[in-house]
Amino acid sequence: MKAVYFVMLIFVVTSCAHASSSASHLTCDQDPKRQKELSAELKTIVQQDQADRTLPYDQTDWSKVSARDLQRRLRVAAIFAEGCFKEASDYASAALVYQHGTAADHFYQTFLWASRAVELGDESRRWLVAAGLDRYLVKLGRKQLFGTQFGRAGIGPWCIQPVEPTFPEKRRLEYIKKSLNESIDQFIFGMKLNLKREDIRDCEPKLSESPRGSVPGFW
Repeated sequence: MKAVYFVMLIFVVTSCAHASSSASHLTCDQDPKRQKELSAELKTIVQQDQADRTLPYDQTDWSKVSARDLQRRLRVAAIFAEGCFKEASDYASAALVYQHGTAADHFYQTFLWASRAVELGDESRRWLVAAGLDRYLVKLGRKQLFGTQFGRAGIGPWCIQPVEPTFPEKRRLEYIKKSLNESIDQFIFGMKLNLKREDIRDCEPKLSESPRGSVPGFW
């Protein structure tokens, strides 16, 4: 009788372990609770990302922030790999984190995820589409389209990354709600710089053109 009980116990424990293991491998489509948990985690990751950027630029320990940025990107990638992006907010959160990447592919991923957030109804992420694409192009040594990217060599003067002159102003207004001149003015105001618009020159070195066809399906 004890032998029979022991065998039954092994069967129950094994069955429960198998069921638990199977449940842990459910996709987010199969497990809405897990999808909500990971969606909330993405928002927490964004909060951490933004918290690392509350101090003035020159007072931030960027070596430590960069290390944490890497861990955040790895976690976002793992959640994406599980197929757990569903809502516009999931794509927007991921795009924000990858916007603080280091490689051109990180910035292109920002562009793709932000575009998906817009497709799902979050029109406020159009600026992130623009910023991600601008950062991607500049990283490739190409002129930006929207005028969202500025730079500085050491403690030298601030500058704007060269802008593609053939890109339509109306598309710029569509995505960032500002003309190129207004973007420069906002940058000066936001950075609390004692400068005039004409003081912001093009950054060096010169970048290659980004004519129509540079970003298939977009420009």
